[in-house]
Amino acid sequence: MQAIDKLKSDMDDWIRRSGRAPGNREFDALRATFARSVPKVPDDTLAGLFTTFLSRFGSGSAEESGKAMDWLTGVGSLLLADYDGTPFSKADWEEIRELITIDSGEIDVDTLTYVLGQALEHGAL
Repeated sequence: MQAIDKLKSDMDDWIRRSGRAPGNREFDALRATFARSVPKVPDDTLAGLFTTFLSRFGSGSAEESGKAMDWLTGVGSLLLADYDGTPFSKADWEEIRELITIDSGEIDVDTLTYVLGQALEHGAL
């Protein structure tokens, strides 16, 4: 099983287990699962990604929550250097670029290069 397939499976499992109103414990479990899937990402970068994810997830409807999960899975695919084609807007690409470069001195250089290359390809640099 590819790392991205495992991440997607874990995210789907989290959605099924957490129900309609996930709480702090469920979000902590999601963050831990995500962090295990992308071990080359520093904690500060993960914190920034999860802050963004949580603001998107909690912004309203079930549709918005679903889009937030898609966003997080897409970001995970980038961090695994196996971009899954998630349709990010230009603003999303710019935000991802900013979040990833926060700890550019600590993040794995191959991961950073891959994500920035994708951002460049999608017009965000």
